Amino acid sequence: MLRSVLLVALAAVMITPTAVLADSKSDCQKGLEMIKAELRKKHPAPVMATLRKALSGAENEVREEDWPECMDYIKTARAALKQ
Repeated sequence: MLRSVLLVALAAVMITPTAVLADSKSDCQKGLEMIKAELRKKHPAPVMATLRKALSGAENEVREEDWPECMDYIKTARAALKQ
């Protein structure tokens, strides 16, 4: 009985980070598309500069598969759009 509980707990611990990374990857890719779409619109020069920098940084993080860092760039882009 204890062995079954431990196996289930171990499986849950191992699956959870994978699911979180998958969500972050998907969110990152959606964020990249959002930034690209916003760059095709008219925004003030400082916002455009922030969006370009965020896109560049996010694309680098995609190549490195560093999804949390990618999401930081996406958040920066969203914040610039709210100004």
